[in-house]
Amino acid sequence: MNFVDRIGDRFVEQPPARTLFGRWLVSSGEELGSVYLNGCPVSDGDVLVPGATENWTFVRSDDTPPVRGNFLADALPDEQDTEALLQLGELLRNSDKAQGGWLEWGNISPLALGLDEAVKPHPLEDSIERELNHLVAVCRNPRTHIRVETERVLVARARRITPDAPVWLASHTEDWDHRKITGIQPRRILAEVREEQWNLYENRIAVRLVDALVTWLRRRIAKVRRILDDIFVRMEDFGASASGTRHRANRIYRLWGKAYDTSHGREVADRTLRRLEHLLYKVLGLMDSRLYQRIPRRAQAPKAIRMTNLLSNDDHYRGVTRLWHHWSREAAQRTLSSHERYARYQNLHHGFDAWCMLVIVRACSQLKLDPAEDEDWEAALQPGHRIRLAKGFQLEWERAGTITLADEDKKLLRFVPLVHVLEHAKTREAVTARIASLAGSVVGATHWTVVLHPAISGRPPYDVLASVGNPPHSDTRGAIDFIRVSPFSLDSVERVSRAIRWATLAPRMLAYPPTLKTIKEPRIEAIANKGRAWLVDHGESHWALICPLRPNELAELNVEKRLAEACDRRDKLKHERQDSKEKLQRRPGKGGELLESLRKAEDDVKQLQAFKREFESAHSKVTALAECPACGSEEVSFKPREKHCFAAHCQSESCTSRWELRHDPETSRRIPVLFRDSPSSAIPSTNVAPQRVDDILGCDVLAVPIALEGGDIDFLPPRKEPR
Repeated sequence: MNFVDRIGDRFVEQPPARTLFGRWLVSSGEELGSVYLNGCPVSDGDVLVPGATENWTFVRSDDTPPVRGNFLADALPDEQDTEALLQLGELLRNSDKAQGGWLEWGNISPLALGLDEAVKPHPLEDSIERELNHLVAVCRNPRTHIRVETERVLVARARRITPDAPVWLASHTEDWDHRKITGIQPRRILAEVREEQWNLYENRIAVRLVDALVTWLRRRIAKVRRILDDIFVRMEDFGASASGTRHRANRIYRLWGKAYDTSHGREVADRTLRRLEHLLYKVLGLMDSRLYQRIPRRAQAPKAIRMTNLLSNDDHYRGVTRLWHHWSREAAQRTLSSHERYARYQNLHHGFDAWCMLVIVRACSQLKLDPAEDEDWEAALQPGHRIRLAKGFQLEWERAGTITLADEDKKLLRFVPLVHVLEHAKTREAVTARIASLAGSVVGATHWTVVLHPAISGRPPYDVLASVGNPPHSDTRGAIDFIRVSPFSLDSVERVSRAIRWATLAPRMLAYPPTLKTIKEPRIEAIANKGRAWLVDHGESHWALICPLRPNELAELNVEKRLAEACDRRDKLKHERQDSKEKLQRRPGKGGELLESLRKAEDDVKQLQAFKREFESAHSKVTALAECPACGSEEVSFKPREKHCFAAHCQSESCTSRWELRHDPETSRRIPVLFRDSPSSAIPSTNVAPQRVDDILGCDVLAVPIALEGGDIDFLPPRKEPR
């Protein structure tokens, strides 16, 4: 039995003892019916998941010793993220949605389902408001029992002496204080002690209900506050210059606008949050009540209430019973069996894979990388399928759940969804150790690896896990980066879009200028050397095409016409040679001249054919660079520069994007730059982490811009070493 490392895309016989949730799959190739993971039978393609604790155990029916290990701490997303990913995963893995293809998925929002419903008042909140007065009455003035016991107490504390106290005192001289003439003076004596008994079954129900309501209200407040702060409040900030440019804000508005009503949802969320906090304040106050203080914490109550006379006949206790029943129906968490837990974790893993594929589909559409052919629009989106995109790119959802982006046959970028919450690491040293274990698996890989992992609520705790930051150079081997994504984050698609834009556009820009072999054709050489220089010498026997040709230049060059003329000359010589075979036998000298002319004509045709292929390829590459990557406009000013660089400017008034290759004199390297008009105040300064560019410009940049003193802007060279 082997395991598949989804990060390194390799097989191993046994995973390490400490690992990450979502990294290892059980490989196919043998019968798995006799293999059990955490006591559950394993199917082909299952992922290594934790059991009741954060441990895992593989057991086979033969005599092979069990394989054991554990996961790094806090592997699972919180309850809110888990439920959202399970719901979205079930939706996306539905056969009808999968068969709907790119068009169907393009209309699905990556935002968590039912956000509008999540911020609306919950039925349990109404029940708490309605029955809370009964719970308060029970906690403040509970019913108790009086228990009478016989105890040995000091005489001063004795209120009622038991009948057998003299007999007991006569035999216990240690409790005498002193003798008297008439008898003895006792120090301790047996007396009846009355004790008020608080720990009744009915009171335990009330106290444990207080604990349950506090837990539920806190979770509910956390869910509503997350939706309010991470979505509704941030939506209001996207249009501000300090939080992002208008281009990024417009994209997010278009992407998420259909998912909910922002203004109405914000008002509902505010009201719901205030109401929940008010209820929590009242319930927390019951923890200071006499009853709550008298009931031990270890005194538990069963979920199924056994009705007693007090619970049935007392008005306040009946209200507590009604509230308990409503809580148990609406909010009580059921303990999962081992098989249910196993299935839940498997669905969570596959659901996160499918949701990450949805984010990538939306990111590609945002960058206008949609399917190139009609059949690819309708192709099923399932693991094991490949889609041909525009501009020669291909997107493949591999059977292991990873997603690769390729330029024709060259793999550029590999997304690995990893459901383990990396941001739960307590220290930076722990983060470094987790990154090192993943980076070691991609050493030497020619493609770029990006790990998509669930984001926790709030600001990212570690910049290295937040986003791409400063992306790697296209020829960097073993490059790996991390992007935090979440169905409750408005930045997920934007962060992934920036990674895809870099992977698809930067290598093509750095491949500028495209080259082609020179050709000994006088007219082509003459045309290339006159007018503006669109062909320049590039080493021995090579030209470099440095800018697109204008229509009149293409018409003047007219390679197809020259190739047709060369083919006509060759065919004419072939006919002449065929018609004069008999003459050639009598005049061998003349035949040699004709044969030599024919060979030269064939060489001319081959050279022109090769030149035509290379020229068309080179011209298509330069023409693609002269198309605006932001809006797709062809109204572009394209100017070559020294050091194999160029500068382009979109002429569209609604866009005005600029993209170029800049030469960095300090490193002697070229920097691919994309920049849309934005105020210099929106550009991060040199003392700000490069990841902030995602929060400000999003996918509107390639290299990271840095604001310098005086209002100038510089760009960081792409990194040459793996992270």
